[in-house]
Amino acid sequence: MVKEITQQVIPPTIDYLLFYVNGKQVIEHNAEPDWTLLWYLRNKLNLTGSKLGCGEGGCGACTVLISQCINRHTGHLEHRTVNACLAPLCSVDGCHIITVEGLGSVAKSNLHPAQSRLAEMYGSQCGFCTPGIVMSLYGTVTSSNHPHSSLTMLDIEEAFDGNLCRCTGYRPILDAAKTFAKDLSQLPCKDSLKSSKPTTTTLDKCLSFVKKIDKEPHQIEFPDELRQHIAQSIFIKGSLIEWYRPVTLNELLQLRSTYPGSASKLIFGNTEVQIETKFKRLKYPRFISITHIEELQQLKRTPTSLVLGAGVTLTRLHEKLTEWNDQKLDGGICQALTDQLKYFASTQIRNVASLGGNIVNASPISDVNPVLQAANALLELHRAEANSIRLVPLRDFFLSYRRVAMTDDEVLVNIHIPLPSASLSSPSNRTFLRSYKQARRRDDDIGIVSSGLQVELEPIESTDKQQWRIVCAHFSFGGMGPTTILAKNTQQELIGQLWTKSTIDKACELAVKEMPLNDMTPGGQPEYRRTLVQSFLFKFYVYVCSELNKESVDSKELSIAHPYHRPVSHGQQIIPERPTSQKVVGTSLPHRSAYLQTTGEAKYIDDMPSLAHTLHAALVLATQPNARIKNIDLGAASKVPGFVSFVNHQDVPGDNMTGDVVHDEEVFVSSITPCVGAVIGIVLCETERAAHAAAHLVQIEYELLTPTIYTIDDAIQHQSYIGEERCLNQGDIEKALAEAENILEDTIVIGGQEHFYLETNCCMVIPSNDDKEITLYSSTQNPSKTQELTALALGCDVSHVQCHVKRMGGGFGGKESRSIAPCVALAVAAVKVGRPVRMNIERDVDMSITGQRHPFKIHYKVGFTNQGEFTALDIRLWSNAGCSFDLSMAVLERAMLHVDNTYRFQNVRVRGRLCKTHLPSNTAFRGFGGPQGLFGCETIVDHIATHLKLDPLVIRRLNMYREGDITHFKQPLERWNIPRLMDELLISSDFNQRQKSIEEYNKLHTYRKRGITILPTKFGIAFTAKFLNQAGALVHIYKDGSVLVSHGGTEMGQGLHTKMISVAAEALSCDVDRVRISETATDKVPNTSPTAASASSDLNGMAIRIACEEIRERLNKVAANYNTNLSWEDLIKKAYFSRISLSAQGFYATPEPLGADFANNEVHFNYFTQGAAVSEVELDTLTGDWHILRADILMDVGTSLNPQIDIGQIEGAFVQGYGLFTMEELIWGDQTQHKWTKPGALFTRGPGTYKIPSFNDVPLDMRVELLSDAPNPLAIYSSKAIGEPPLFLGASVFFALKNACMAYREQQGYTGYFPLNSPATVERLRMACTDEFTERACVQNHEQFQAKVKIKPFIPKSNKMVRQLTVHLCQISNNIFSHSTIWYDDETFCNGAPSMLVYQWTSNSSLSLFHMDNNIGFQLDKSKSIVLSVTYAEERQLSKDGTGVIVYISTITDNDEVVVNMAIAYIQALIKQAHIKYLMVFVENTKKRLVDPVTPIITGSTEMGTFTPLQKNDDEHIKANEINMCCLF
Repeated sequence: MVKEITQQVIPPTIDYLLFYVNGKQVIEHNAEPDWTLLWYLRNKLNLTGSKLGCGEGGCGACTVLISQCINRHTGHLEHRTVNACLAPLCSVDGCHIITVEGLGSVAKSNLHPAQSRLAEMYGSQCGFCTPGIVMSLYGTVTSSNHPHSSLTMLDIEEAFDGNLCRCTGYRPILDAAKTFAKDLSQLPCKDSLKSSKPTTTTLDKCLSFVKKIDKEPHQIEFPDELRQHIAQSIFIKGSLIEWYRPVTLNELLQLRSTYPGSASKLIFGNTEVQIETKFKRLKYPRFISITHIEELQQLKRTPTSLVLGAGVTLTRLHEKLTEWNDQKLDGGICQALTDQLKYFASTQIRNVASLGGNIVNASPISDVNPVLQAANALLELHRAEANSIRLVPLRDFFLSYRRVAMTDDEVLVNIHIPLPSASLSSPSNRTFLRSYKQARRRDDDIGIVSSGLQVELEPIESTDKQQWRIVCAHFSFGGMGPTTILAKNTQQELIGQLWTKSTIDKACELAVKEMPLNDMTPGGQPEYRRTLVQSFLFKFYVYVCSELNKESVDSKELSIAHPYHRPVSHGQQIIPERPTSQKVVGTSLPHRSAYLQTTGEAKYIDDMPSLAHTLHAALVLATQPNARIKNIDLGAASKVPGFVSFVNHQDVPGDNMTGDVVHDEEVFVSSITPCVGAVIGIVLCETERAAHAAAHLVQIEYELLTPTIYTIDDAIQHQSYIGEERCLNQGDIEKALAEAENILEDTIVIGGQEHFYLETNCCMVIPSNDDKEITLYSSTQNPSKTQELTALALGCDVSHVQCHVKRMGGGFGGKESRSIAPCVALAVAAVKVGRPVRMNIERDVDMSITGQRHPFKIHYKVGFTNQGEFTALDIRLWSNAGCSFDLSMAVLERAMLHVDNTYRFQNVRVRGRLCKTHLPSNTAFRGFGGPQGLFGCETIVDHIATHLKLDPLVIRRLNMYREGDITHFKQPLERWNIPRLMDELLISSDFNQRQKSIEEYNKLHTYRKRGITILPTKFGIAFTAKFLNQAGALVHIYKDGSVLVSHGGTEMGQGLHTKMISVAAEALSCDVDRVRISETATDKVPNTSPTAASASSDLNGMAIRIACEEIRERLNKVAANYNTNLSWEDLIKKAYFSRISLSAQGFYATPEPLGADFANNEVHFNYFTQGAAVSEVELDTLTGDWHILRADILMDVGTSLNPQIDIGQIEGAFVQGYGLFTMEELIWGDQTQHKWTKPGALFTRGPGTYKIPSFNDVPLDMRVELLSDAPNPLAIYSSKAIGEPPLFLGASVFFALKNACMAYREQQGYTGYFPLNSPATVERLRMACTDEFTERACVQNHEQFQAKVKIKPFIPKSNKMVRQLTVHLCQISNNIFSHSTIWYDDETFCNGAPSMLVYQWTSNSSLSLFHMDNNIGFQLDKSKSIVLSVTYAEERQLSKDGTGVIVYISTITDNDEVVVNMAIAYIQALIKQAHIKYLMVFVENTKKRLVDPVTPIITGSTEMGTFTPLQKNDDEHIKANEINMCCLF
């Protein structure tokens, strides 16, 4: 802390805030500087429409519009959408804030078109993100930047870059938003789509609003008083922090002089400071807002430079640079900056963030600083002392991580960028500047690597063609060190070099050496980052060459010269005609809460008002995994004003053990923490802010225990499992594999996935002290289990606990079991203090503690014919369960039941294990294990197809189940529509022709490749636990004819309540508007099953139908007494006065056969939902960036209950699916893969680090069709479940991307199969596109690089000893068996041994790697052969006087004398020549193990040399005398 100077500061003029909210004046005299606008709106003004989704400006749920008069004389207004969760309340003085409530209200029937269209076009599902999306759309429509007369669809699509939606898949939102655009004619019409079926398109929907568009959408009037508002200096003294807002530069400099360094913090948009205070918990004594300093706002261009004010928002800067853009004048500076600003954060962030703030923040991964540094920008720094002004080159500004060359009292005022046209050493010279960036996701993401590359070239005379020489070069990079750095050595070496490909190759080599990274580099990805540096340099080279019209550049390379320009997206839907027998069911009834959601009037748990004396809770969490709690110190926490109590395991009146299936978890940790994030206690305070502050002050002392287990490989090594191995068998697997014409074996990994529901877990508990009742309001999919486990912890009867669920802001399985524990803990706290308690878990905490989709490791061995027909499959699955049982066994079982997808394997063995690790327990997620098993199956298909050099479609067709076939779990397939789905989709998607077109495209484009894939899927519908397949319903009809339905399912956005209302209206034969559902409550319908397994419509729909038909039967008897047709209302009155019951309970249990019996290898689902998808992608092979060009989905949903809701589920699941398989990467700290972050802690715990698909990732052409004429008699009104089945179709994007990689690899000379783990992130995709750049960046195994998740062989110890032993063995073998033939066998996989690498022995050479095969084979004669591989080696104490080595040598052969003799020969040779004192060798095969006793060995040494690659020749065999050594890797 810098010592404060007591110099007097000019007293500020005012100490209050004046602003307007939705047209109403607000004067706040008691503002706190650390209040955010969102907190104030929700807690002080009770405007709860704006939601808290993440608290870091990454989801957009809190978006509001801020309007301000920026020129009193002209009346010019500026409209900005902002993140209210980041905006300080003190920053809105003189502004008009418009929230979603201000646009319109259902209660007032005055909805704004942005609200009504989004609701009517099915753009709202769970509704939690909807208010923010409405405000982004409203802000775009009303913004002065986009006059309504010229608003384009591209403007609209780009406006949503700061909003996320987890439910819809974005397409319906974009359709609704485009109704405001003026360039609709650009959209394709029906005629161009060549479909004779009933088709609706984006254009159709938009044209239906054309007449409404002609009329300007109404806008909220800007208050007249604010038009004349004069900004004044402000000083607000808060309880902890002071707020200053100077209005002149002199005043600012004086304040900074008085409060230098850490005594004050300058803020502009607060986009970084809020993150620092909230998540990094930095504290500042005072803020100085610099938003009203005129000198910081200038933007001007002089003949020699661009002058950019440090206080210019990035939005304004982008507009001005676009206006100025002139390559000839600025050498590309404006274009380079606008390219970076386009994807810089989000619209909401750019609207408030300043250029100067980004520079001074000194982020090492800045997008803009590399461009400014390459352009030799100068910083103009001011200080109060003697009006000091100095200019500092940006290249000298960054000293170290977050340290800059500024004095404590200096202020950055301007940035000067010299124009190259004024500094060229010769008029004939050319200068070029480009910027590049690659992030995990395009929209709203920080770059992994960013760069600004500038070069000045001079022409040189040449006899044959124009050549250019490098005069100077400036290569600046972000993400390659602790600061933005210049590759100075590289730059210097290039001066005077010709501008050629060889020069750029040299630059790549130098840059990689100059910017070394390792596995401990923060953020990881060292190989990928080194590759990106080279990729950017090469792209820059091609760009410059294209501008110079250099003939040496191949036309096939020119596609990378300029950034990809994404077209506007669109979609179409094909819906079959509904049955004429149905009046309500089958219509696309809009979501019943849609209007409430678009107006912000739909209430979620955190929107509910608090009762009197309500306390707020915050969790106290473990910070160490597998550690014993030694002491808990509440001293500091108890001193927080408003602290009431601390609750832990000692306060649990009932059972502290809990769990959904097995009670193996604790409500509060009593002794040993199972993981980081385990709940140790709860802090109760009078306010939410106090609770969070106190929770962070609780000090816990630990004793660390060992071992700590984080990964599946860790668990396998330590044999850490939950439960017994599960197994399914069909046929004779051993015989089938032995007789197989071909065998392939490999291991793949699929990572986990965060649910990222927009509403985090939230609950409120109200104890009733008179009758000991507990009322729970929880955002849960499982109210009955919440009720039961709460009663267990409280030691009371279940009947004393009521659980209510109105709606959830998303669930996706994440709130089936993991939502319960926080609610139970909260109930214990409420009972202890006898007061209502509420808790809203913050996003980063929610992600860290509630578990995710299970990561899986899958090892398969598959047998097949030469034609590709499957004959055998032996597959093992390991699932990372986390620290407890939860639902993991059921997830694993479903994965095992879906490893066949839609194909028949004649002989199958499926084995599965649950791995117990020190991570939070993983849990249910949409698909529930199905996607993991299905992914394994389709990987096998891809592997076989590549091996046989066949199209995967051929393999799929050949092995596809047929009607009546029996699955590997003994269920016959009935109403099997997959063959029909595939046939129809191949035609409707024009798959074959597009496949040919892609082949031609790939021939013409070297660095942009396309891929296309068609995938089928089947998904079993029913809980595998038979008892869960039941449901109840309660239907009341009141005397006025209104109907209230209660059932056991919960609404989380999937439209369940809407479908159930349709079912009730259909069964009762009443108007659908007379039916409503209020909530799900355990006191209405008891013993409910969780809303999961996609079965809720089936179960609850049947229960409602049964109840309604019972009432309808009574009503029909009443109606029979009257000759005239009675209206519904009259009929109800007649029934009432006839004393007929107008209430009924319905109960339904899914009929037999049903359920799982793994002991007898039998499982029976009620039916299968089926579907297929075609995805086409385009991949930038130099960066890994990609776009989905088109997606076609054909889904069998039976006879749809609600077609548009089903399509919403299909599209949302598809997008969530390709998020799983391509983008969403969970990073947990561990001891091997992610050593750079804290072990056991989640790094990706918010939208800043964890990336779900955004609006910019939606397919450019999205086509969905529901299969016609496919009724399903096994479910309600012949429908089918739809929530989970389409998710796996997102894997079609994964395999299409893999095909694109394959095309590039083949072009680079790498043929054959390559493994690709999931997710196929930009990192994995780029590194799979093997080329010269990846080879430089990843010296070893670059052609099969698997980022982060590296497949390990089944060897408990390090490979180093195995490698040394194998080298010895192979070297010796050439001496012993001089006449043997050594061959490579790509497919044989010996007992889990890793791949072999073959080398040629030379001297004075460097070591490099060349992948050859998986094993070593020795052919002794024509009839006998043996395959050997060292699979395990361990140093061990084998004798009193020394250590030795125990070795396992695996063999694949018949068990006869050849094996024994070969083993003995190897042992003898090793004894003679190896540098090992004692040895024990085990020779293994499937039948026998030979043990040689401990044998003393002559000490000696073998001279080791170096290696060079042995090129793989075209012969099937490689002669022994051509190879001197082999080495295991």
